[in-house]
Amino acid sequence: MRLSLTGAANTGKSSLLQSFLHTWTTYKTPEDTYRDIIEEKQLEHSSKTTIETQTEILNFLTDQQLGNTVDDNIIYDRCTLDVLAYTIWAHEKDIEGFDTAFVNKQIKIVKESMRSLDIIFISMFNENMSVEDDGKRDANKDYIIEINNIFESLYQQYKQNLDSDVFFPKDDTPCLIKLPDNMQQRIDLIAEYVAPDGGMHSEEDSVLNPDNLKELEQLVKQQTNAQESEEEEKALFKKFGLK
Repeated sequence: MRLSLTGAANTGKSSLLQSFLHTWTTYKTPEDTYRDIIEEKQLEHSSKTTIETQTEILNFLTDQQLGNTVDDNIIYDRCTLDVLAYTIWAHEKDIEGFDTAFVNKQIKIVKESMRSLDIIFISMFNENMSVEDDGKRDANKDYIIEINNIFESLYQQYKQNLDSDVFFPKDDTPCLIKLPDNMQQRIDLIAEYVAPDGGMHSEEDSVLNPDNLKELEQLVKQQTNAQESEEEEKALFKKFGLK
């Protein structure tokens, strides 16, 4: 299968990736990452992002995702859904160049490229997580929360009304899974989808079976701390044109 870890910075994706590769040894992850493009071309990123940065990263991730076949067991550190989240953030902040035309162009590419993925695991941020300033990521907590809220909005739109969604393809849409906070619980949840041999569980065992879905959703709800109140979340959805 073709999997991806996505989400705001400082949510434990890198550690989770290493734990995943240790658990599912049939999987590989590309040596080159979007960070290499940022460093190689000296691009402004995070809260200082530009349309050049988001275009370069989107082109890189699209080529990377489309370069693997359905027979590959591969997991990516971020995917094109990340570009969509950061593009929406920049658009809402009125950063130069991120007009509606640019956003719509990015959406079309993201929608098409997501067909190449089977499952996207979203790592969410909460107030209890420490923010690491490694000089490569934006350590501003307010910024991280804003990005996290966009991922939450996209996830809710995916769950509630996929048939009329403007952000996700109607056909061959990857499964989006929101992960709990604890590392072991993250691995346990992923194991509900990914079999020991690296493939997807049989229909009887899979959490995609409705009989198994309710218990799974309960686990995620218990482990995920909401960043916004219900009213604030509704306002956020409305702001991004989400339902």
